[in-house]
Amino acid sequence: MAKSPKTAPKAKSATTAKAEAHATDAATKMLDGGMDKISDIATKLGTFAEDGVKSMTERATASSEVMRTISSRNMDFFTRTIEQGVEATQAMTSAKDPRKLMEIQSGFAKSLFSAYTSEMNAQAELCMLAWRDAAKPFTAAWASK
Repeated sequence: MAKSPKTAPKAKSATTAKAEAHATDAATKMLDGGMDKISDIATKLGTFAEDGVKSMTERATASSEVMRTISSRNMDFFTRTIEQGVEATQAMTSAKDPRKLMEIQSGFAKSLFSAYTSEMNAQAELCMLAWRDAAKPFTAAWASK
């Protein structure tokens, strides 16, 4: 095989050195600009995450209050229902006429169904209000962006 003659490295001309220096400076500026943008994005994401965690903590506290209210309403409803059931049972056992018995039973059933429907509507409204309150910080954050 023929060996190629070794050539000595050529000395860089002044214009080549200037061009390389300019390219290096431009690349450095571009990288710095990109890093600044990434840093800004990271800062915004960090702030958004921090605000989100803060809002979530506040909403968790509020939701636990709503859950306490709903639990209390459930216990009150359950207690009233038991009391009304006992009263209806006592009235039915003392009824002498089957028509009177059916009247007491149907009155109790209508009353119970009406009370149940009313209570469930009230609790559903409490839940919807809680969801709206919980969503406010997040919808506001997205709307402002």
